[in-house]
Amino acid sequence: MGAEEVIAAGYELAGRVCRELHRAGLPAGVERPGAPVQPGVRVEVDSQGKRAGGLYARWSAPEMTEAAVRAMTERQDPAAPEWKRFSEVVLLMQTALIGILRLAGFSAVRAEEVDDIVKGDVYVHADAPSSS
Repeated sequence: MGAEEVIAAGYELAGRVCRELHRAGLPAGVERPGAPVQPGVRVEVDSQGKRAGGLYARWSAPEMTEAAVRAMTERQDPAAPEWKRFSEVVLLMQTALIGILRLAGFSAVRAEEVDDIVKGDVYVHADAPSSS
């Protein structure tokens, strides 16, 4: 399978993941360059490297994120309550997303298991079943 087919399969997988999350009542969309960040689950297709065609799903709460970042930058306080709350919500949503996606038959893991830089995201392997 060539690179273009792998990426196309990744976007097809992303569509299936978003449909399953919608069925569970969660807003979800595939991340596109330049699109505004919306609340809910943002799904990003991995387009390069050994994991090409897989995807990252991340919980997006722009208002909460903005407050957490503002607290960190303005007060220089890594223990700021806004940052702690944001971090805890991200981890709770990571657990929920993995559970929802696994129930639907996807191969979903904490993103830290495949990429130690991406904390709080969910990684969905490209080899997820085609029927969901």
